[in-house]
Amino acid sequence: MKGKIIQNSIREKIIEVEEKNNIELSTVQKILCATESPIVTILDVLYGDVNLFILDQHIEKANEEIAEKLQINEGEEIDYREAIISKYGRPLSYALSLIPKERCSDEIIEKLLKEDKTTGKIILEHEIEKVNIVDEIYLEKPDDTLQSLFHTSEGFLARESVLIHNKHIVLWCKECYPISHFKE
Repeated sequence: MKGKIIQNSIREKIIEVEEKNNIELSTVQKILCATESPIVTILDVLYGDVNLFILDQHIEKANEEIAEKLQINEGEEIDYREAIISKYGRPLSYALSLIPKERCSDEIIEKLLKEDKTTGKIILEHEIEKVNIVDEIYLEKPDDTLQSLFHTSEGFLARESVLIHNKHIVLWCKECYPISHFKE
């Protein structure tokens, strides 16, 4: 029996990262790249209770780059949040999320600013019907902050995704971790 090959753009992006960087990603790394939910869900399943540490969170005005990512006007307010997911004090992954304030209720923004829950979990709790799209998968050189947090200068495997609600982006997120993580 021979069926049709299923086209999968995420698989193609993973293959492109492997070929471009002459690396082979582990099965776990491929799953983390491909999941249509925040990677914290997979990390929790793999490692049990994981911890969330908010590094920085504030409301700011969108610059040109952020406005383009969120498809909003430059100068509109966004919730900017950087977080680390860790286990036993060891950082597992880093996440940067950007949320256009105008596209969320005051209650969601208030919870984002007050609670130590992942952005994805807060959005799920409010039963926002959404579509999650993985836009990009790539290997990047870590900035000083990531080098300091993870104590390494090796490349980081990164993915960017968006949550779409009513045809509008309600969340842009970048999640990344050192390429040596999750090789088991």
